[in-house]
Amino acid sequence: MAQELKLTKAETAALDRIEAGLMGPRAKAAIRARAEDAGDLCKQYRSIRAALLILIKIIRKIPKVGPKAAAALEFLMQLADAVCPA
Repeated sequence: MAQELKLTKAETAALDRIEAGLMGPRAKAAIRARAEDAGDLCKQYRSIRAALLILIKIIRKIPKVGPKAAAALEFLMQLADAVCPA
């Protein structure tokens, strides 16, 4: 089960400053407009999550790059699990 990410006010403010520095007003508006679609994205992720876990086991077997690629995918899945709790 995914843990909920809890941020302090200072951490949230720091993320807001980084976001403001990286994105202009148009990009922020586009993100807000697409936020409604997040539920659909989470539904799609949850529907393929089990298959991704199997795929990671396969990728891990690829010589040299497999373990690192698998670790990267596991990290991304941890992020997705935090954003899209079951």
